[in-house]
Amino acid sequence: MENTRISESFTDPGNKSTLRGTTRITGNISGPGDLELDGELVGDIVIDGLLVIAEKGSVQGKASAGNMVLAGRVQGKIMVRDRIEVRSSGRMEGNIICQKIAIAEGAFMDGEVHTHKGKPLSPEYFTEKRKDLRNGQSPDMAEAPGK
Repeated sequence: MENTRISESFTDPGNKSTLRGTTRITGNISGPGDLELDGELVGDIVIDGLLVIAEKGSVQGKASAGNMVLAGRVQGKIMVRDRIEVRSSGRMEGNIICQKIAIAEGAFMDGEVHTHKGKPLSPEYFTEKRKDLRNGQSPDMAEAPGK
């Protein structure tokens, strides 16, 4: 999975569950597949596949998954079997346990990152090359100031 986006690795894209922005859950969530969380969870979440915490998504509690994309906010603890990608909009307040981590420029992290069983950590840093949400253009297509 080197140099690929984690979001391209849904275990079964047709069987992905989604919790939308207006959803607020107090309790625990668990499941064998993939989940995109765009709402708010106060409790713990255990997902065997890919967990995507979208920009408007938030978790207060423990989040555990096979792989994870953090574009929203987590206050608590994250445990990932393999790889976590913290996007520039991601906000982490707590500790992360993982094997691989990629952190975008601009992401907020207040806590510690640990590896599984003392294995060396494989950090990656990246700059997001997506559409600039302010003007709908990708950064490389936007005109330079003064043109």
